Amino acid sequence: MIYGCGLRLSEALNLKLKDVDTVEGTVTILQSKNNRDRKIPMATSLVNRSITLNKEIHMFSDENTYFFKSALNRRLDKSAAYRRFREYLWSAGIPHSGHGPRIHDLRHSYCVNLLKRWVLDGRDITNLFPYLSVYLGHADFRGTQYYLRLTADLYPDIISKTEALLGYIIPEGRHP
Repeated sequence: MIYGCGLRLSEALNLKLKDVDTVEGTVTILQSKNNRDRKIPMATSLVNRSITLNKEIHMFSDENTYFFKSALNRRLDKSAAYRRFREYLWSAGIPHSGHGPRIHDLRHSYCVNLLKRWVLDGRDITNLFPYLSVYLGHADFRGTQYYLRLTADLYPDIISKTEALLGYIIPEGRHP
């Protein structure tokens, strides 16, 4: 959910079964960081994985059960999530010495990959940017602008395409 929907860790851990609608293919985030509720779409692959998870661990759960629950049927806490994340990294052969990767990097990766896809598809990121900001639950554009900088650092080809599309907005100064 964190990578597939760009969620914050706290948003993922606070999800209840009733918030994950596998029929509609949406996730409802209630009272996120900025006290905003939002409904966001899931990719078909994530819907399918959610259905599998429901069958495997939620067969007898009610709608108020946490989607990511502990063995004691409680909300999975952040330390348990971090522990599991580190275990997954090690099992994948990715070293983790406390300096990264972090769980929140999955959210960053979601945003960077989405922006990259938009630019490479020729989509107008100027018009899509406000939607991304709302989708991520940001209070304003400043939080979302970070991802533009991160995208620029990682994918210089995106900068050249963006400049080709939007370069006329800030014309070069004339020299005497």
